[in-house]
Amino acid sequence: MSDAPFINILVAEDNDVSREMLTGILQSKGYKVFGAVDGDSAIKVIEEHTIHLALVDVKMAPKGGLDFMRYLVAQKIKLPVILVTADDSADLLVEASALGVAQLLQKPVQPDRLLQAVERVARRLGLNPAPLAVEEYDTLLGSEELMQKVLDMAADNAAKGKGGPYAAIVAGPEGRILGSGTNSFSSRVDPIAHAEVVAIRQAAEKLGSSSLESCTLYCAFYPTKIGQALIESVGLTKVYYGLTLQDTDRTPKETHPIAYEQICKEKALAMFKQSRT
Repeated sequence: MSDAPFINILVAEDNDVSREMLTGILQSKGYKVFGAVDGDSAIKVIEEHTIHLALVDVKMAPKGGLDFMRYLVAQKIKLPVILVTADDSADLLVEASALGVAQLLQKPVQPDRLLQAVERVARRLGLNPAPLAVEEYDTLLGSEELMQKVLDMAADNAAKGKGGPYAAIVAGPEGRILGSGTNSFSSRVDPIAHAEVVAIRQAAEKLGSSSLESCTLYCAFYPTKIGQALIESVGLTKVYYGLTLQDTDRTPKETHPIAYEQICKEKALAMFKQSRT
């Protein structure tokens, strides 16, 4: 049985009422829930957060549960998935089984059946589905321990081919992890999916604030220019990093001239003034 006391669950459902209902049931038992409205947003959630189990509706537009499963298979991501569906056809059962779906849950979903399914899959995977558990990131760690976690995450990210040996963690003043992230621009088209950006975004979401002045950022590599801009924006005053590009055999990306030119100033100024009224 895993020692991790907290389970993060992805709930992907395009119907707002259904998604909120499922979320409420799970949160009442102490699970932390991340929502998504289709297959694409579900992919974004698992790339930006540590997700232990996913509850995904089969029919979502434009991409549904089976599309999400195909992505996991193609990227070799091992994530247990419970598919929610009103379809009980043999064809769906066969395809779901071939894609490695952990379980099918029929609609309408009853609270007790939902919780039983989640607990069953969690126990099968060695996770502890104890209700009302404390959060996974409540452990207090020292600077070297936090940097070692970053390096372990970076090595794992490189091994999976998702974006190289880049990872980051945002920690509170006492060493509690508030956010973590790895580069994922190789697995999806997102030019700002840098490790430090993902970690800062997650920490801000957790704290409910865009001010991280009391926090510290740990990075496997010196932050990118995008990361540096965000670090300044959120008020971070301390950053630890393991390497610079000069420490490795990699060459820094060459810069190129950019032409900035102001146009339509009066119209833009009018729009700005109107927005403040």
